[in-house]
Amino acid sequence: MSKKLFAWFAIFSFVIVSAGLLSAMAHEGSWTGEVIDVTCHVAKGAKGAGHAECGAKCVKAGLPVGLLVNGTTYLLINADHTPANAKLADHVSHTVTVTGAKFESAGANVIVMKDFKMAQ
Repeated sequence: MSKKLFAWFAIFSFVIVSAGLLSAMAHEGSWTGEVIDVTCHVAKGAKGAGHAECGAKCVKAGLPVGLLVNGTTYLLINADHTPANAKLADHVSHTVTVTGAKFESAGANVIVMKDFKMAQ
């Protein structure tokens, strides 16, 4: 096998294995929690109706938006890997159900959001 062909085979194999590992780490499903301004929540514990106006301003200004589920904070991003701020800014402090893929790692939690709706 030529060196060039071997190199392409090695790159292709790496990509396939990496994609398989990433999909194995993802957990598809739905999660219900409070939409939060991640910055104020982490820095000050801010959440709930009393922080709705400030949190919406922060999220509209570009600070990260998240979902607080049973004490765990998840950064929310859209399925196309863009920020979910525009969709969720007006829902800070509301309880929503998000569907998508959840990724958890030491110190980092992300939900790649396909859709959301107000919780029942």
